[in-house]
Amino acid sequence: MYSQTTELNLLKVTLTAHGDPLQKLLLASLTAGDQPESTPHRPATIAVVIDRSGSMSGKKLSLTLAAVERLIRSLLPDDRIAVVTYDAAVGVVAGLSAPSDAMARAVGKIECGDSTNLYGGWVTGAKLVGAGGRVVLLSDGLANVGRFTDAANLAAHAAISYKKFGVTTTTIGIGEDYDEGLMAGMARAGGGAHYFASTAEAVLNAFSQERFSIGSMVLSSVSVRFQGITKQLGCFWAGETKSSVFCVRDLAGSPATVRYATSSDGKVETCELSMPRDFGHSDEATFEMLMEEVADLEDRALSVRDPRSAASARESLRNVLLRIMGHPLADSPLALAVRDRLDRSIAELVGLEQHFDEREATIHRKRSMQAGFNVRERGKAFSSFAEDNLSITVARETAMELDPEARTLDRTALVLAPIEQWRRWRALPIARRGRTIVVVVENPRDGFLLAEIEGSTGRRVRFSPQAMSAEEILRELK
Repeated sequence: MYSQTTELNLLKVTLTAHGDPLQKLLLASLTAGDQPESTPHRPATIAVVIDRSGSMSGKKLSLTLAAVERLIRSLLPDDRIAVVTYDAAVGVVAGLSAPSDAMARAVGKIECGDSTNLYGGWVTGAKLVGAGGRVVLLSDGLANVGRFTDAANLAAHAAISYKKFGVTTTTIGIGEDYDEGLMAGMARAGGGAHYFASTAEAVLNAFSQERFSIGSMVLSSVSVRFQGITKQLGCFWAGETKSSVFCVRDLAGSPATVRYATSSDGKVETCELSMPRDFGHSDEATFEMLMEEVADLEDRALSVRDPRSAASARESLRNVLLRIMGHPLADSPLALAVRDRLDRSIAELVGLEQHFDEREATIHRKRSMQAGFNVRERGKAFSSFAEDNLSITVARETAMELDPEARTLDRTALVLAPIEQWRRWRALPIARRGRTIVVVVENPRDGFLLAEIEGSTGRRVRFSPQAMSAEEILRELK
């Protein structure tokens, strides 16, 4: 048999061995389960680290502070949050403590400073949250003062904090001037999410999705190891699937292992996995290998600095696009979404090759770094560009278990809040399972709305991965 599945606590892992004349691959596909309803809430531990340098003045800072205030007010009383600011110096607006109106009001009083000691701000946040905590780092510029200012050192320290202490680093890059290599690199090394907020308004959407992540995470620090190679897969939401591919010569030696921490109690488990006995044929394995190549190529957009590098990047993307088009899964929803992204990226690179413009190159690099993250973390895909909405939706739905419930009103769930409230939320309750209700909304990653519905109904809420338009929801609520 060339495919074996191992059922573990909150995790299912399938290993598939693919072999052809050109390559031998081991595909690891992991799907997270959901916490039992009886599982007690484990308080979140978060530090929000805010760039208050001079370039953040005006709308950027005001909307950022509004998003942080909203995050604070959305947390549960037993959660813990700290707020750190940095310019040339680092300040602790609020030490790690329970969320409160006083803390939110203090955030609203933050003012701009001057330079950008990004490392100082980040490391202060990491120390405040301690082992197993989460740092959300915001910046709109370059790290220009402090102990470390380069992308490589900052990513290395984020990696150490993640691997040694379980501290996750999420980054939000605001506007067009932040260092995309530094911010995306820290998030990838630190096991967190990366958000390119092209506008100040998009910062709220990034915070909303991060709030969703806080409430939905069931596993953290997940990794798979085989033949001396470890693949880091970060955190998993309930129902989320991720895959990774190992290039192998054979299936000999020790079995593959998976290591993960359960979010409910922080317990770390390391388990051996059932291994395939021989190689077979798997289109999924070869397709996933192509997706990993796409993600790596998107990351290499950092090198696009002149017409020659634009031409080189364009040729690399074109080659992988042609291989995707010739793949048996070329017309799958995910492949079509990736093909559309590559087509647009290639067109951007053609323009830069012919008439290089640094501002356009900057935006291309940032969008590419976001796209690389989106390919790796499909369930957590994000974009602040409207033309990416369809591909983001496809990526999210392919990574999440779709709810089997019909998307029609469940009146036993409806009575948990006034009908006017459901209409204001633009939310359709479609199932009630014990103390959990399943709800369809326009944006299934709206963590602020999720927290509000849970607070009002007193129930645990799960958003269906499949969205509905506001018009469809209101029609059902009639």
